[in-house]
Amino acid sequence: MAILDGVSLKPPYSTPQADSTGLVTRPWQTFYRLIVSLLDPLGSEKDFTILNNQSTPQLITGLTVDSSYVSQAVVEYLIQRVTTGGGAVELLESGVFHLVYKPTSLSWSIVPIGTAGPSSSGITFSITASGQMKYTSTNIAGTSSISKMYYRMRTI
Repeated sequence: MAILDGVSLKPPYSTPQADSTGLVTRPWQTFYRLIVSLLDPLGSEKDFTILNNQSTPQLITGLTVDSSYVSQAVVEYLIQRVTTGGGAVELLESGVFHLVYKPTSLSWSIVPIGTAGPSSSGITFSITASGQMKYTSTNIAGTSSISKMYYRMRTI
């Protein structure tokens, strides 16, 4: 059984979850708070619609890091750009990159991890000094069927 900061990861089954007033008891509060503190940094999956043929960097809604609280983030992503009709295309890219804050220059760096694939999605990432992720996209032919980015961000 794991113990973190003197608190056990074992649920306090021998203690009632609620007291006589219906409130959660202290052992269960402690257990739930520990679980939340362990899971919260894993992040939750989000998605974002990608626009075709964007030569000017566009905001990726929700993909922002705040240097007041975060020095590094790991972003796992899947990009699907699929079209139908004449000249149909299927571009799928799965990858990981780190966002690292540089406190002297007050800027962020994107550090790709490994080689993304199985194909290149035609998406190029950038990040502003304030921590807002942006993208540009190539022009792909056909009628858009799927044009999404799915991502999960873990922070330190």
